Amino acid sequence: MSETIPKVAVYVGGDAIGRRTARDELLRAIQELHGEVGHDRFDRGSDNIDTFIERMITPSLFESVRVFSLRHADGLSQGDLGRLAEAITYDIPDVYLLIDIDEGAGKDASKVLKRLRIKELTKKNGERYALYEFAKPPDYKMAEWLSERTPRLFGRRLSREDAEYLVDLVGTELQVLYSELQKMDIHLQPRAAFDRQSIDSIIGATRSMSSFELARALSAKNFPRVLEVLDSLFSTTFYAPSCLSVVFRQFWVIRKIRAYAKANPDKIKRYFGSRQYKVRNEIAHEIGVAAGLLQPKDPPGKAYPLVIKSGIVEQARTFGDRHLELIFGWLRDFDVGVKTGKIAPTAGTFQLLCYRIVRVVELDGEKRRASAA
Repeated sequence: MSETIPKVAVYVGGDAIGRRTARDELLRAIQELHGEVGHDRFDRGSDNIDTFIERMITPSLFESVRVFSLRHADGLSQGDLGRLAEAITYDIPDVYLLIDIDEGAGKDASKVLKRLRIKELTKKNGERYALYEFAKPPDYKMAEWLSERTPRLFGRRLSREDAEYLVDLVGTELQVLYSELQKMDIHLQPRAAFDRQSIDSIIGATRSMSSFELARALSAKNFPRVLEVLDSLFSTTFYAPSCLSVVFRQFWVIRKIRAYAKANPDKIKRYFGSRQYKVRNEIAHEIGVAAGLLQPKDPPGKAYPLVIKSGIVEQARTFGDRHLELIFGWLRDFDVGVKTGKIAPTAGTFQLLCYRIVRVVELDGEKRRASAA
């Protein structure tokens, strides 16, 4: 049975939750096979790779079976990786080695794998070596991925709809999502599902909303949501000029998107008409660069949350150039009024400003009709 458990296991990929779950499962399997085992973790603050390897190859007087864990191997130098690559070829009795390699945010896991020669070793000896790859799901599949894996991670159900709501609330960063699920798991009764009510009561109650959420609600013309965000903002420390700056930037992005649409009508038509994710994502990336949301070197997948999922291109269709000029004027006047003391930045004055922004099309129409009369 011990032959079914690899002596050297490497976990790689941007899915930190999947890596952690698989490591825990392997540890449980080792403990079930051997009973009590020693566990030695590499500490980057006080350890170096040579002493870590030395502890591995030196027999222990206290534990018959030992597990050595090395996390964030992507942070090791080329020299350290070379010494580790040599060490994993040693046939050390009663020692298991678990290596964790992160990916993403500028980290190139392929270079680490190549240096360790782990793919070559798994082909030669698949019983001793194992490589487990955990790619982070794209943002547009995050809710589906979360819904499928939550029962395995926590023994609880999370519907696709509630997973979408959770992702909208806290974002697509896996570590943050996992932390919030852990928080709910602690507070809920055994076997209770993760649902909208528990998300609102446990996560929503402890989370302050931001000026960015206000800006998104304004551009979506969702006034009930605007009032909800304002309540949250004014329940904590609120600085009006900073908030106004964020709102201004949101509508400046919309203005740039409208300019792009005028210059590239065929691409906008393809953006709305295409059912192919790749085509739509490529155009979304181009729109994002033109609007200042993305850099040209950013990967195409980054366009999904910022451009496609946010609905900002659709929102740009609901404002005319004249409406945007009115909004910019209102924001400027409010900002000057606050800074000169002529306007008090209260919840009431902010609600009125936000109401005018959300109703800008109707208010402009009424003004024009009054002028014509």
